[in-house]
Order: sequence, then C-alpha cells, then structure tokens
Amino acid sequence: MSYLIRLATEQDCDKLSKLKQQVWSETYRGIYSDEKIDNFDYQKNSEKFLNIINNPNIELYVVEDNSRLVGYMDCGVPYRPYKNYKQEIGLLYLLKEYQRKGIGKELFNIATSKIKENGYNEFFVCCNKYNINAQEFYKRMGGLVDEIDNENTDKSIPQVTFIYKI
Repeated sequence: MSYLIRLATEQDCDKLSKLKQQVWSETYRGIYSDEKIDNFDYQKNSEKFLNIINNPNIELYVVEDNSRLVGYMDCGVPYRPYKNYKQEIGLLYLLKEYQRKGIGKELFNIATSKIKENGYNEFFVCCNKYNINAQEFYKRMGGLVDEIDNENTDKSIPQVTFIYKI
C-alpha cells in the first residue's frame, strides 16, 4: 500500500468534512445518535477544519491514498485545556479499511516528534470510552489512562484521557 502523509491545506477542507462524516458513520454509529450522524453539517465541519489549518499552534496532517483522503491527525495546543498539559493529539482518525496497517502509529509518531520539537515532553489524548479500538490503540502507543468521565451522558463527548511522557 502506498500512501502519503502531508500537512493539510485549505483545499482539503471539504474532503476532510466528508471524510469525518464517513469515519463517524463507520466508528460511532450506535454510540452517537443516528440523528447526529445523519444530520452531519458538512459546511460547519469544513469551516472547523479551515480554522484548524489556519491556527498557527496546531498542525493538521492528512493521509492520502491515490489522491483520496483516508485519514487525518492534528497535534498542538489543546482545544479543551486539560490540567497543566500544553499539547495534545486532538484528532486521529482513519477509515476502517486503513486501520491496523501501521498508519495510525506513523501519525502518532509524527505528532510525538512534533510535540517534542516544540519543546514539550508530555501531552494528552482524549477519546470516546465506547470506542474500544481507539482505547486499545492509545494504550499500545504507551498511554496511561489518567481520567475516565463516567458522569457525562452525552456519548459524543470524549470521556477517557490518556497521558504520555516523551
């Protein structure tokens, strides 16, 4: 399999929005409400990706396979602050057919290198506690569960926080 990992550009935003909906449908159907997935707002999400791309404190990478976007990952300053951590991997998603091929690990390593290059030696990742595959992945990458939020009834809000030392 040949694929390319590169920094996202503004021209990727619409494709990223469509990819996000596809990933949500594959990963979160049965966790998120059908209404949330079926009424996905492509324009709003395209704008969110544009804001990430234009944020100088975050780097957004995409994974391309024959010009088709199949995954993405961002790292940098946290969206939602967590304790005293100054860096996070905020997004890391791959289409199911591209999982378990080493691409996620490669993206994770890119983020770790970037965070270290930025002068930090720790970061965090949040994920959905109902996404067992993601939790297993983050544990394999060396993450330690720091917190599990069992209080929030909104299943679309991340509930498990992993911390990393590098």
